[in-house]
Amino acid sequence: MSTKIICLILILNLTIQFSYTQTNESLYFTAFSKIDSMLTGKNSLCFKSAVFLSENTYFDNHYRETDFNDVLEYYASICRGIMQSGNIIYPEKDSSSAAAQCAVFMFITDSIPITTDKGVIIHTPFQYNFEDFAGQKEWSNMFVSTLMKTKVGNCHSLPYLYKMIMDELGQKAYLSLAPNHIYIKAHNKRVGWYNIELTCGDFPTDAWLMASGYIHIDALRNGIYMDTLTQEQSVALCLVDLAQGYQTKFGVCDGSFILKCCETALDHFPKCINAMLLKAETLTTLYKQSEKNTEQAQHMEAKMNEVYAKIHQLGYRKMPRDMYVNWLNSSAIEPTNYRMNSLIMNKNHK
Repeated sequence: MSTKIICLILILNLTIQFSYTQTNESLYFTAFSKIDSMLTGKNSLCFKSAVFLSENTYFDNHYRETDFNDVLEYYASICRGIMQSGNIIYPEKDSSSAAAQCAVFMFITDSIPITTDKGVIIHTPFQYNFEDFAGQKEWSNMFVSTLMKTKVGNCHSLPYLYKMIMDELGQKAYLSLAPNHIYIKAHNKRVGWYNIELTCGDFPTDAWLMASGYIHIDALRNGIYMDTLTQEQSVALCLVDLAQGYQTKFGVCDGSFILKCCETALDHFPKCINAMLLKAETLTTLYKQSEKNTEQAQHMEAKMNEVYAKIHQLGYRKMPRDMYVNWLNSSAIEPTNYRMNSLIMNKNHK
């Protein structure tokens, strides 16, 4: 690890730890405009930039995108080293893509020796944050930047990081949604499509996800879960993250910013269940705060019921928190006949 990279990581850590005392609501509108410009074609779609914007705005723009990108590139360089090590055995023609998938998975879930000018150091695997997996205690626990700092993440930051490293390597990996959950879908010629679950470092089958993930059959038919997200949809999902960060800092307020984020996300990702749920919850809050038996309250109630009806029609069913915790725990102990354990052979991990 070079001295420059060590300094960058330290800078990132310090800026994340910065104790902010002033909030600037206008920063959220600026971030929205930048992400919206990607979605409308004014600027190129860039998932890592959209993630950075949604996170940095929460910290009142206290750290630099170049530092964030340099740490990400350092991670990608380690993965390139794994790809070039000769340890990955894959006989098909799509070896570059498959080797990248294997390398990034190993980087996130395994211990990796790295030769530096100071000698060999061990990169330790990232861990799952069972203490605050939904960011309820601190919203920034959902962030990739927090994952970079602490090496502890969740089913939001870990798949985001995986996808961003794959993007850096010029290879494809796709975010996919499940109830309260995000995971990775990937493809190679050897096995076809498969799932990557970074909370436990394994490859659950679609059948296992359906049986244990509280996914209604209508949700599959309507495509709100277990589908691959395009780059546009992934960037649109960052608008939901931005809106949730805004809500954490400022509350719902008049609802206009949160609803704007949700509606814009839905313009580009019409079946984004995360955006629909946040929109419905925001409308519910506004309805409860409104003066009842007025035309405005009746209009708000009608909009709220319309969104909830659509959510239910699409097949969404609320997954209780305790059930989600049990699902996470079971993902680490489920019998191997539900798993694909030999996607790619590695000399060191047979």
